[in-house]
Amino acid sequence: MSILLDAVGASGLLPHGVCFQLRPDLIWLHVVSDAIIAVAYLMIPATLLWFIRKRRTPLSLGWVLVLFAAFIVLCGLSHILGIITVWKPIYYLQGIEKALTAAVSLATAIAIIPLVPKLLAMRSPEELAEANQRLREEVATREQAERELKHSLEELNRAVKELEQFAYITSHDLQAPLRTISGFSQLLTRRHRDKLDGDALEFLDYIDKGARQMQLLIQDLLALSRVGRAEDARFERKPLADSVTRAIKALQSAINRSGAEIVFGALPEIEANHGLLVQLLQNLIGNAIKFQRPDVRPRVTLTIERQTGVITDAAGNLADAGDHWELVVADNGIGIAQEHLESIFAIFRKLHSPEEYDGTGIGLAICRKIAAYHGGHIWATSDETGTQFHLRLPVSIPQPRLAAETGAALRTVAVLR
Repeated sequence: MSILLDAVGASGLLPHGVCFQLRPDLIWLHVVSDAIIAVAYLMIPATLLWFIRKRRTPLSLGWVLVLFAAFIVLCGLSHILGIITVWKPIYYLQGIEKALTAAVSLATAIAIIPLVPKLLAMRSPEELAEANQRLREEVATREQAERELKHSLEELNRAVKELEQFAYITSHDLQAPLRTISGFSQLLTRRHRDKLDGDALEFLDYIDKGARQMQLLIQDLLALSRVGRAEDARFERKPLADSVTRAIKALQSAINRSGAEIVFGALPEIEANHGLLVQLLQNLIGNAIKFQRPDVRPRVTLTIERQTGVITDAAGNLADAGDHWELVVADNGIGIAQEHLESIFAIFRKLHSPEEYDGTGIGLAICRKIAAYHGGHIWATSDETGTQFHLRLPVSIPQPRLAAETGAALRTVAVLR
């Protein structure tokens, strides 16, 4: 009971105003000063609480602001009690309030210490402004790069169109004089064979073979340039066996001459541009028949498997995800050296002389371009049993890979120049 009386100032203690000898000027100097300080103290937590409430996103350090606001409120309350003690001696209550203020202030100080590194890591307004300026410069640089890329793509498309135009000119305009050269060399051979000596007949034969080789080269270049043209971009879901059969019929004469055996089992329906797929299969099967071991009957086996997940090729440098078909065309031919398994897909790349095996060196480049156009990939492996060509195609065909298509076209332009 005595403590309660002391708290409300009924213990017989003198008020603080007695110390000021009840001088009004001194009393009001302290009262007004304490009142202004108390109002200022109480405005700070009110502003902080209003800020926390109005902020749209919560603050990660909001609890620190609440603790700091409590400390400031107690500080303001101590000045209000200081005003009361001028006339009423509630010194015990004032002491209790000071003890509470001390506890809260100590807790606030301890809570702030771990936050110092985080506060030091926070950027100043000047640093934020500098970072913002760098970001603006980076955005401007990227926008400029996008404009340049758009311009480059336009130039690329123009180059591809010029390549197609060149291919058509090559196909029509250059083949005409070649037919003339070949035709007249054959006429000379037939009509004037008895008037020509051995060297002249041999030279005419060279002219005829050269003209035919040039015609094949022009036709293959034309086929390479046509892969992926918009008017031929027809993707359909059809039986793969139909495309294999069409490729075999196109090669029937070579199959009959060599006695080749083409083996394949049940084949699924796949989504593809089957016209291009026939061309690819014709090149692969034709190569398997051409590059054969002496005195060995050619045997070509086609298998296909649906695969899911991440798979790498034999070199370990390719990874695809998702459902895809893997078609394998395997032969029992002469095989390919390991160091040439990638280079054989380059345009005009030939591993043998024309005397050993004829060809233009464009067939496998066409195959790779067709695979890329489908969003797939083709590669080769080889061992003592022969060569295996692996064709990977997505189960669901995406939009044609323009980058791969135009990249192959530009490589052709570079070679032609």
